[in-house]
Amino acid sequence: MEMKNPKVNGEKGVKQLSVRLQEDVIQDLKDLAEDSGITATSALQKAIATEKYIRSQIQKGAKILVKDGDDIREIVFR
Repeated sequence: MEMKNPKVNGEKGVKQLSVRLQEDVIQDLKDLAEDSGITATSALQKAIATEKYIRSQIQKGAKILVKDGDDIREIVFR
């Protein structure tokens, strides 16, 4: 992972990041972005924010649950 340029397109506090991802992960990112009507950059930012939130809740002792009809399951993150 490589961080570049303290300014991107004149935006303060924005850095460019170069990462290597498998093709299927790139396609997943593109699909998430398209389904949400946002850019791949925004989709990645949302994914990071979601992961950060979930981890903070788990660290506080919370459980992540998924309800499907009457079925409720706990999602375990490792």
